[in-house]
Amino acid sequence: MKDINLKYIDINEFKKEVYTYYLDIFPEDERDPLELIQTSYKNGYTKIIKILYKNEMVVFMVLNKVKDKGYAILDSFAILPQYRNRKFGTKALQILLEQERETSGVFIEIEKMGLGKDIEENLLREKRENFYKKLGFKKLNFDLLLFDVIYTPYLFSKTKDDEGKIIDEILKIYESISGKERIKQNCKIIENLRFEEINKNNIKVAARLQYEIFPNSSAYSVYKSKITGQIKNLYIGYIAYIRDNPIGVTGIYEIPEYSDTAWLSWFGIKKEYRKLGYGKQIFDYTIEMAKVNNKKYLRLYTFEIWNNEAQAFCKRNMDLEEYYYNDKENKDIFEGKPKIFSISLCDEKVELWNNKFIDISKDENSHEESVIMMKKDGIIE
Repeated sequence: MKDINLKYIDINEFKKEVYTYYLDIFPEDERDPLELIQTSYKNGYTKIIKILYKNEMVVFMVLNKVKDKGYAILDSFAILPQYRNRKFGTKALQILLEQERETSGVFIEIEKMGLGKDIEENLLREKRENFYKKLGFKKLNFDLLLFDVIYTPYLFSKTKDDEGKIIDEILKIYESISGKERIKQNCKIIENLRFEEINKNNIKVAARLQYEIFPNSSAYSVYKSKITGQIKNLYIGYIAYIRDNPIGVTGIYEIPEYSDTAWLSWFGIKKEYRKLGYGKQIFDYTIEMAKVNNKKYLRLYTFEIWNNEAQAFCKRNMDLEEYYYNDKENKDIFEGKPKIFSISLCDEKVELWNNKFIDISKDENSHEESVIMMKKDGIIE
């Protein structure tokens, strides 16, 4: 593409020629205050860039950097509306990456996949991710909770620094621009979880954690039956850890007459780790395990009166929602109306469950037995 070039501009030109576009393109929760941009520019931490095509601005960028040869954060990147879908965005980033080739790497934040308010928003995030990946940005192995928004970080770099060093460098840039105390209060590193299948060595950890998350629905008798071989059908339970700290549980089981379907079993996370993206990590891992076991669909049942946050999570991340009613169930033990959520794990569209018998009553009746067993085995008092 000819007649395209990069120009660094000062803060006055930004206010005069770019700031109106900045306000129009970026929603309020994604914008930095003008005062903060001005201060950061004055302190030498911020570069403001225009990409010109035939001397007309087509793209603008705000790049934050503390050290001349450290990492840089691409804080804002926008293509003017009238120039979108014409490859200007790709060319602009290629020019920037070449211009900043002496830095250790260019860092970006993309709002986390699957956590958008609706399908349209999630597709937009996916499109944004694919754009950067095609240009060589690599996903890092952690997420960021930054001012109440969860981001997945990507890095374009020709070096191989460990992620601990990358995190330290990025936090220094945040702190230099926004202040150390403000970043300490509003920025958290969300690590990747590791998973262990529940076995004889960790069953007490799993049972105690599951009972903490679900005090009215203990899974211990099921865990124990699986480990002792009494359950012959598919049942696998997992513990989710941050390093060595257990924070959540999940699992899958099957109803033998419907062998194409896995059911989600006691999927939950400790209260203090909610709203940080860990629930999505656990859910995504469970989906992968269902696929490994050759299941085409994943479903779960819940009750309408249970955790509103969990209900909202299911609405965002699963394809179908329906009420469940079957005369064979013992309605006396139900607390509220049962619901079934379903999602396809393959190219085939998932269909409604349509009230086929799933024996919720059996699961609900096992709670009291499980609590007695936990007391007997010294898991709870």
